[in-house]
Amino acid sequence: MKKTLVAIAALAALGAQAQSTVTLTGVMDAGYQSGKEYGQSASTVVQNGSRTTAIKFIAVEDLGQGMKAKFQFEADPAITAANGNLNNAYIKADSRAFANSAAQSGNTASAQSGLVGAGYNYVGLESSIGEVQFGTLNTNTLATQGLGAQKFGTAIGSGYKKIWADLTRFENSFKYITPTIAGFNATYLKGVANDSAYGSTTTVTLRRPAVEEIGLNYANGPVAVAYSNLTSKTSPNEAPATTAATVSAANVKTTYDTLAATYDFGIAKVGYGMQNAKNNAGFNTAVTPLDRSLNTKAQMLTATVPYGNFLFLANSGSRKTNNQGGVLDTQTALNGQKSKFTGLGAHYNFSKNTYAYLMYEKATMNDVDMSAVVVNGAAGSNAAQALTAGTDRKRTVTAIGLSTAY
Repeated sequence: MKKTLVAIAALAALGAQAQSTVTLTGVMDAGYQSGKEYGQSASTVVQNGSRTTAIKFIAVEDLGQGMKAKFQFEADPAITAANGNLNNAYIKADSRAFANSAAQSGNTASAQSGLVGAGYNYVGLESSIGEVQFGTLNTNTLATQGLGAQKFGTAIGSGYKKIWADLTRFENSFKYITPTIAGFNATYLKGVANDSAYGSTTTVTLRRPAVEEIGLNYANGPVAVAYSNLTSKTSPNEAPATTAATVSAANVKTTYDTLAATYDFGIAKVGYGMQNAKNNAGFNTAVTPLDRSLNTKAQMLTATVPYGNFLFLANSGSRKTNNQGGVLDTQTALNGQKSKFTGLGAHYNFSKNTYAYLMYEKATMNDVDMSAVVVNGAAGSNAAQALTAGTDRKRTVTAIGLSTAY
C-alpha cells in the first residue's frame, strides 16, 4: 500500500510538472544609424532601430479550475556600446516638453535602470474573472500609442518620447485586466506613491508619484480601438513655489488622455492616434500669478502596406503646445508652437520572425524647451528668432538594420 501511494504521488508530481511551462522569448535588433539633431551630427552602430531588444522569461502553471499562476521577467540589455538608439538618445532632452519644470520631472515613470528589472516584470494570477499582476507593469497608454503607431512601435518614426509622452511602465504597481468579451476588455493600473526621498540624488528618482490608469480596448475583425486615461500626482513633499518665476512641484496632477484606432483594408492598414496632456502646476499657489499649467495636444496618422516580402510604413504627426507649463517666463514663447514629425520605413521579411529594415525620421521640435538642450556645449535658446529660423530645432535619423524575434 505504501509503495502504491508513493507511485501515485510520483505520477501526480509528473502531472503537475507537465502543466507548467517556461518560455524563453524576445527580440534582438541592431544596425547602423546616422542622424543630425540641433546642428549636431552622429553616426554609430546601435540597437533598437525598429523594435526593442529584450529577453523574456515567461512561466505559466495550470492550477486547475480555470486558474493559472504566471510570471514574466524581461531584461532589456545593451547589445551595442550605446544603449537604446539615436532616436531615443537624441530625444531625452526633447521629452522635457512634458517635463520642463520641477513639477513635471517628479512624474517620471520609473527609477529602474540597467539589465535587471528594467523591463515588464510581474507575477500574476489569471482566472475566469480576469487577471491580476504585481510588479513593474506596462501601461495601457503604451499599448494605445503602439496601436496608433502600428509597426513603428516605439522606435524610429513612431513619435514616441517626442510627440507622445514617455509612459511606458511604472514600478511598484498592480494591474487588473478583465476577460475579453465580444472583443472588449478593460484594464486598471495603480502605481503606489512614495512621498519620502530615498536613494541618491544622482542615481534614482527621489520621490515616486502616485499613478492611476483606466484603459478600454476593442479588437474584432479589421477594427481595433483603444483608449487610456492616466493620471500622475507628485508627492506633497516636493518643493513648493518660492517666487513668481517658479511653480510648485508638490501635489501636481498630470492627466494624459490617449486614443488610437486602426482599420485593416487588406491592401493597407491605417491608424490614427491622439494624446492630450494637462497638469495643474499653475494653480498650486498664489505665488505664481501666471498660468503655468501644461496643455498639449498631439496626433498622428499612420499607414502600413504589405507587398510580397516587403512591408512599407508611413507616419505623420504633430504636437501643439497651448501652454508650456514652464518655470521661466521666457518659455511662454513656446505657447502656441507646434512640433511636427514624419516617419518612413520599409521591412523586408526573411521569415515571420526576421526582417531587414530601412527607417527614416524627420522632425522639427518647435515646442521643446531648448534651454534644457545642450547644443555643442552650450544651452539652447527659446528666443523668437530660434523659433522662426528653426535650424537648431530640426532632427533627422536614418537607420538600416536587422531585427529578429525568437
